[in-house]
Amino acid sequence: MKKEYWINVKHVDNRLVIFLNGETIWDSGIVRNDPDMDEYINITEHLIHHINHSTELIFEGFNDTYDSGDTPEGLNPWHFQYRVFERVVDAYGKVIGEENMLAPYNEKHLSNPNIRAINNCYQIVRKDGVFKVVSNSLSQNFYN
Repeated sequence: MKKEYWINVKHVDNRLVIFLNGETIWDSGIVRNDPDMDEYINITEHLIHHINHSTELIFEGFNDTYDSGDTPEGLNPWHFQYRVFERVVDAYGKVIGEENMLAPYNEKHLSNPNIRAINNCYQIVRKDGVFKVVSNSLSQNFYN
C-alpha cells in the first residue's frame, strides 16, 4: 500500500489559482456561472520533493468582473469548493481509503468585483511518516 496526496476542486466561480511553495500547480482560468467541475490534482511528488521542509499550499480565489444579473448592483458572486486529502491505494492501484487533511472548503458569497476573494494558506509538514497540516491562515472578502 502507498499514500498519495490529492486536491479535488469541485466548483469555481471566477478564478482559482493553487500554489505549492510559490509554484503555480493549477489555475482554473476565468470560469463563469459555477459550472460542475471535478478536477483532481496530485500533489504527492511536490510534497515528497520537500519532505524535510515545511510546504506552503495556497488557494487564491479571485472575484473578477463577472455579473450574474440577479445580484445587488455592484456586487458579484464567488464560489470556491475544494478538499485536500490523503488517499491509500494498494499495489494494484485500487483505492483502499481516503481521509481529509483539512476541513473541506465550500464557500459562496457576494463581494465587490475585481478583488482577491480568498487567500487560504496552509503549512504542511511530514510528521511520523504522514504529511499533516500544522497551520492555516484564511482571509475572505465578502459582502454581509
